[in-house]
Amino acid sequence: AGDVEQSDDITILALEYLQEPEDITMQRLEYSIVNRLEEIDRINDAFNEFAEQCGIPMTASLKINMVFDELLNNIISYGYRDEEQHTIEVVFECAGQRLSISISDDGVPFNPITRKDPDTTQALKDRDIGGLGILLVKKVMDETIYQRRNNINRMTLIKSFE
Repeated sequence: AGDVEQSDDITILALEYLQEPEDITMQRLEYSIVNRLEEIDRINDAFNEFAEQCGIPMTASLKINMVFDELLNNIISYGYRDEEQHTIEVVFECAGQRLSISISDDGVPFNPITRKDPDTTQALKDRDIGGLGILLVKKVMDETIYQRRNNINRMTLIKSFE
């Protein structure tokens, strides 16, 4: 800033490692699909192979397949205002007992996490339609994070395994 007076707060962050980090190998797979419903099966197949390589339990893989079905179906069905082909990027990362999944698309801005969860204690006839799929995503994953940057929606999903 040269000779200009400070115009904002200054923040300093310091980190100290108290032990040597564990020697953990990270596996990563990047996958692209187009906005067609039949592409969801390709993601599920790719993930199942990746999960097997990482030692992710089959029961967890099946639940994560449901997460893909929900999120990708919503993006493909409701995320675009045109009939053009769009690319959806999916990245899987597995390090130790932690799985991270990132789904990025250039669809309309939509943060599913902020949607109010449906009241599952009410009778079906008394509930509003929708929201159960996103509730499933929140229940299956340990963390769900949504960001919108540079006209890109990014949903990050974290799952830890024992």
